[in-house]
Amino acid sequence: MITWPELTAVEPRLLDLEQDVRAEAEKAEADPTWSFSIYWSYTLRPAIKPLVGWERDTGAHPHLESEEAWHAAISYLIGLLPAGEGAWAT
Repeated sequence: MITWPELTAVEPRLLDLEQDVRAEAEKAEADPTWSFSIYWSYTLRPAIKPLVGWERDTGAHPHLESEEAWHAAISYLIGLLPAGEGAWAT
């Protein structure tokens, strides 16, 4: 199973995305109207798609183009968000 450190070693832009998600998690904790669905659909998913998974930028490290890499990345990043959010993200 591929790990977050392995992903970030071959795709350092994931570390920037991690910082963005951590900042969003702080906002979410303070805002009762925050919506995971909106954040996932319009911010997180579009940001991660070029970095890992099937739509990865050309010239990718082979492991980054895999379903395993996609799930490892979204599981890690969604895990940074408030508990109970993102259970259905794919």
